[in-house]
Amino acid sequence: NIVSTGTEIGIRIKSGRSRGGVVENVRFDNWVIDQPLKDGILVTNYYVRIPEEPVSERTPVFRNIAISNVTVSGAPVVADIQGLPEMPIAGLRIGDLTGSGKRGVQAFNTKGLELHGVKVDAAEGPAFLIRDSSDLELDRVETTNALPSVPVIRLDRVARAQIEPSRESPGKGTFL
Repeated sequence: NIVSTGTEIGIRIKSGRSRGGVVENVRFDNWVIDQPLKDGILVTNYYVRIPEEPVSERTPVFRNIAISNVTVSGAPVVADIQGLPEMPIAGLRIGDLTGSGKRGVQAFNTKGLELHGVKVDAAEGPAFLIRDSSDLELDRVETTNALPSVPVIRLDRVARAQIEPSRESPGKGTFL
């Protein structure tokens, strides 16, 4: 078990265009992240922001990453996942995550993202915001702090999404 208290970011995997390389077959298990100064979980290829370019050896590749049994409390963003339009983060699996923060789970430019048993309470915005992604699987995702003005799950430009038994507190507004 790893306990991260008052750290900048709990779990961080980062790169940027022009750095190249492959991060694959990595697993994080049994983390407690309490009051991070930044994101609880950060997986990003936008760490260095330069203009879009064609896929080459300079394009970072993130695939087959598993994050499980994690608790995040008091984060600005519980989980922030940012792939590149030309190279989505592929095969990221997050299971048994309980989190609270200003924002919930945000994922952009992913392929094959799986969220299993994820409970997130966000103070603002959707608990789950997924954009520009494909082959999404949401299984047992929930919130107990649904906001009446926003959906619990918001999908923008998502192709092939599967949503299994999930829930939010009754009477709170729009779920999806």
